[in-house]
Amino acid sequence: MSRQQTRQPNEGETTVPAGVVALIRSDIVECRLMPNERLTLESLRERYGVGWSPIREALMRLAAEGMVRLEQNKGFRVAAVSRESLHDLMLSRIEIETIVLRRSIENGTVDWEADLLAAFHRLSRHTKLRQTSPGAVSAEWSREHRAFHRALVAACDSPTMLSIRESLFEKAERYVALSVMSKSVPRDDVAEHEQIMRAALSRNVPRALAANREHIERTMKKVTKALASHPEFSRPPDLPALRETAVPLAG
Repeated sequence: MSRQQTRQPNEGETTVPAGVVALIRSDIVECRLMPNERLTLESLRERYGVGWSPIREALMRLAAEGMVRLEQNKGFRVAAVSRESLHDLMLSRIEIETIVLRRSIENGTVDWEADLLAAFHRLSRHTKLRQTSPGAVSAEWSREHRAFHRALVAACDSPTMLSIRESLFEKAERYVALSVMSKSVPRDDVAEHEQIMRAALSRNVPRALAANREHIERTMKKVTKALASHPEFSRPPDLPALRETAVPLAG
């Protein structure tokens, strides 16, 4: 399977449909596919080098996740963004992460501590912005950022809540990518992550939860400003209707 972008499917996403889901999701989260962008089967088939059936299956799965929307008689588009959706998303993150982080700290073992330290060390060795394109998030930083936040909550004993947290985190990362594209003033991300880590390792639950909440709230405020400065991020583009070859839902 060929494609123009660099990301490859994660371990366990080796089948063609699962791999296509991972690739399209990644392009949406990192805003290579922009909010409200029309997703035609033909353009995606050429982009990822697979047939129509895997593309359609992937889009249906991403629509169920809320990353894509299916418009009746119009086809698929990347899910829109808005200030209201951003605030709902971030406040939901705070509520869920408050629970899973507390349980992770309470259950964390020495191995959890070691994994968290290692995850922070790797994250701190990468810059957030892509060297060749300052208006885009570095793929390496994005990978380690996700790994760090997973390591923080890895000792939580609720797979259901961890799954919800993962979904909310991924959707939030799309908003982060938009704020980077707006070239807003950068934050001291290393210091923020280190503050959360140190509080977690010292088993200071109130301090860790407060640091994590403040971390999410800073992101929310920064992205809110980016959306206000760039209304085109949340305005549906005026695209001409594109004809697509009729393809059955399955087969």
